[in-house]
Amino acid sequence: MSNVGKVVARRFFTLLHAYFTWILPYSKDPSKEPINIKFRKLKYFINKLNKNLNADLHVKGLDNVLNIPSDIKCAFLPNHLSAYDPMIIACVLPEAVTFLSKVENKKIPLVGRIIAAMEGCFVDRQNFQKAIAAMLYIQEDLSKKNKNWVIFPEGTRNKNPMAPLLEYHKGSFKAIMTAGAPIIPVALYGTQNVLKSKYKLKKYPVYLTFLDPIMPEEYKDMTPDQVLELTKSRTQEEVNAQREAYFKEIEGLFKSKKGLKKYLESKN
Repeated sequence: MSNVGKVVARRFFTLLHAYFTWILPYSKDPSKEPINIKFRKLKYFINKLNKNLNADLHVKGLDNVLNIPSDIKCAFLPNHLSAYDPMIIACVLPEAVTFLSKVENKKIPLVGRIIAAMEGCFVDRQNFQKAIAAMLYIQEDLSKKNKNWVIFPEGTRNKNPMAPLLEYHKGSFKAIMTAGAPIIPVALYGTQNVLKSKYKLKKYPVYLTFLDPIMPEEYKDMTPDQVLELTKSRTQEEVNAQREAYFKEIEGLFKSKKGLKKYLESKN
């Protein structure tokens, strides 16, 4: 078997083994295991995938997470570029997290099953009452300090990684602020090329930054709109820096001079 064939086989086995040993069973019955045990399995699985996909993580600001006591549950609010974003965020966090996701993702065999297994919440954005119910559920869960949540305030993937962040939605901010949970803005870049890339690189850089948390005592006199703008502006500033670093780095990672030449021509 060729080296390429071996890589494909390893990826397939990693997915197949995880899917049938714990992702599928736990998605059908999330109560089978405590979330911390499932989270350890999820991190192991993601780190295997990262290795197989040649994802190269550049992580900053993890101390902003570690400095928050483990009995306090947080809301992580990242920008959104890829279906791989939740995986990248989860694999570096020390504490278990779960996810808010659009209901359409429930039908995706791997992504939907992982979110269900991790006791996540699917929101139907086309149904106002169900969307409100999802926000109230997260508000209650954070109030009771049950779980950490990853919530994408853009609501959908930004399909143009060169464009500014999409509009942030206010509903999640209202829920988090009512619950009195810390808000941790998260900036990421490079995930858009990990699963499907037009660039053939030796490795695929991913930049992930946990920004300074916005604590309840900081936002107690602020409106959700003000917190939204603060979160978004901090994230946009860091994404701009990540984008610049990313394109500088990949110029040295092309597998061929021909590929690099095409890339440089596309920039001009």
